Amino acid sequence: GDAITLMLALEVPQEELVKRLLGRGLTSGRPDDQNDTVISKRISEYDQKTAPLNEYYLAQGKFKGINGIGTIDQITSRLLVAIAR
Repeated sequence: GDAITLMLALEVPQEELVKRLLGRGLTSGRPDDQNDTVISKRISEYDQKTAPLNEYYLAQGKFKGINGIGTIDQITSRLLVAIAR
């Protein structure tokens, strides 16, 4: 049968994304996680190249935006609910 494609996107404000990546940079050892400019460029690339897919899948009823703010358990629960529908 046909595979059902579902695009899930964790929706998090840019300020929070930068904060999370800078926090990860403290432990990951990745230089790109420790540089505001690199992080902002990475987010901009996502906005230009990946985010437009949201509209494509939304038009097909196959896109679900998920609130990415909260505890890991809360976000996991939201993802599981979205997948189950």
